[in-house]
Amino acid sequence: MRVPTLAVLLAMNTSGLIIAGCTGTASSNPQSAPTIVVQPASQTVTAGQTASFSVTAAGTLPLSYQWNENGSAISGATSSTYTTPPTTSADNGAQFNVVVSNAKGSVTSTTATLTVTPASTVTITTTSLPNGTVQTAYSATLQATGGTSPYTWSVTSGSLPAGLNLASASGTISGTPTTAGTSSFTIQVADSAGNKASAGLTITINSGTGGTMPQFGHVFIVIGENSSYSSTYNSSNMPYLTSLANQYGLSTKYWADTHPSIGN
Repeated sequence: MRVPTLAVLLAMNTSGLIIAGCTGTASSNPQSAPTIVVQPASQTVTAGQTASFSVTAAGTLPLSYQWNENGSAISGATSSTYTTPPTTSADNGAQFNVVVSNAKGSVTSTTATLTVTPASTVTITTTSLPNGTVQTAYSATLQATGGTSPYTWSVTSGSLPAGLNLASASGTISGTPTTAGTSSFTIQVADSAGNKASAGLTITINSGTGGTMPQFGHVFIVIGENSSYSSTYNSSNMPYLTSLANQYGLSTKYWADTHPSIGN
């Protein structure tokens, strides 16, 4: 604001004081203490969510801010907006205000209340997992409902089949199993509010169908030219071949093509 500056020439005569002239201007820029224009509002959130409080203030710049929770200053909360960490039930009823300051003084806002409602119960909905096969890629994703996302998954007891791993963020079990058998384990899911649920699951890894047994022509010990291969296969004379056939299967083609008259 600019107001006239008086350059006054005074003179006296017998009639009194005479003002001879008035010229020039002067400047005025008074500072003002901060005032709260918009007070912080109370907030209601679900456990696991964050809450944000804000204030609008006026006054000579720069303005500084300090947010308080239950009467204590919050470290680092020095802007016009404050966002809480993910809330828990322990935060229900917390009181927040902010002190706004400048060179001319400070003002404290009214108090805003934080209400935290319980999150719905988190539940694992996966009740079974598919079987797998040795040396065949495996993938299955665990599912849950309720609570407050994101979820974190873990194995709390037992173990996954060898070669498989659990991704904690996605709940996906994947990998290439290396050993046949059935593995039992307990899965736990935790939501962002700290609620947890567990479930017992199993995965069976099969050894696979195998393939036809390769031609072991010179492994056979043939008793006679016209001997039956079936009687020879199951006899005590060929425990090694019997073991191979039990593990990998025996090809019909092998029986037809292999004959003792075939040379080594």
